[in-house]
Amino acid sequence: MVAPYNFGMSQEDERSEAAALALDDSDRVLCIASAGEMPLSLLALGAREVVAVDADVSQLHLAELKLQALLVLPHEQALRLLGYLPARPAERKRWWHRLSPHLGAAACAFWQDHLPALVHGAVWAGRYERYVRLLVRLVRPVLGRRPIDKLFEATTLEEQREIFDRHLGRPAIRALFRIAFHPAVYRSRGMDPRSLQHRRAGSSLGEQFFGQFRALCTANLAADNPLLQLTLLGRLLSADCAPAGLSRQGAEVLRSRRQQLRFIQADMGEFIAAQPVGRFNKIQLSNLPDWLSQDQFDGLLRTVAARIARPGRAVWRYLHMPRQLPSDLPGPVELLPALGAELDQRDRFPFYRIVPAAFGPRD
Repeated sequence: MVAPYNFGMSQEDERSEAAALALDDSDRVLCIASAGEMPLSLLALGAREVVAVDADVSQLHLAELKLQALLVLPHEQALRLLGYLPARPAERKRWWHRLSPHLGAAACAFWQDHLPALVHGAVWAGRYERYVRLLVRLVRPVLGRRPIDKLFEATTLEEQREIFDRHLGRPAIRALFRIAFHPAVYRSRGMDPRSLQHRRAGSSLGEQFFGQFRALCTANLAADNPLLQLTLLGRLLSADCAPAGLSRQGAEVLRSRRQQLRFIQADMGEFIAAQPVGRFNKIQLSNLPDWLSQDQFDGLLRTVAARIARPGRAVWRYLHMPRQLPSDLPGPVELLPALGAELDQRDRFPFYRIVPAAFGPRD
């Protein structure tokens, strides 16, 4: 069955983006909607306003589902409906009937057409999540359940490193990474090929991902890392482990400030270009460098520099393609590599490098 969208969950740590943007309660933020966690979290973490755009309307329908679930349902029911916590299909169908009148017509029709995906947990219907879930099922018979449980029982990073190197670092698992994330396999089954088109050939993607998987398992306490829990356990340990935008406190913020969050279908560059100068002072670009050519990303940065309120901040991530600032970028603009390196070290999904940029007052 074809996945209804590429990503069921955002592959970013909202704490890193908030720090990179120096987020505060005066900020007007523009971001990529993706699977919804980032815009929900940026508003929950204090932004004055968040506008989330995405060219893929199915991702926006997913983001709207997450928002309305948090607004309409009790907190834990919302997480269970979405798939962050387990639930029976019949329960999800019952919660869906309560929720559906609150969705826009297009989103409601989309989810009615994809009801099987919803009743089995919408966050697991993404192309990427389906693939990773399959890999975890393949690994478990080799690994056994106990090493994964021990990883989440550990109370120090040293314990986690020891558990990983003894159990998850086995040659068989490393070999599985090389096969599963070989570009020819990964682009056909696990990831939209467009995200790999600018990757430099010559290095092993499987080895790269294995090293980053080790960082995912060892750089932060597993019991505090929702992205690791979802990856290895297929669920959060509890509702208290949810990302900021899906936490109890986050849901309260969303209920009180719903009007400060909007979802819009648009190309990011075209949307920014259509805005008046100064409309947004903080811009989150996700990992667009991996999806765009150098010329396309240069053009996007020129548009950002021309339109962003100054002083302002932007942040982007990359998995495959570091990008330099174009030489003709309207300044002053400064990359913040020390801050990026600091955030890389504690990021809870350390597959990406984080690039913060500061835009100074216009000359």
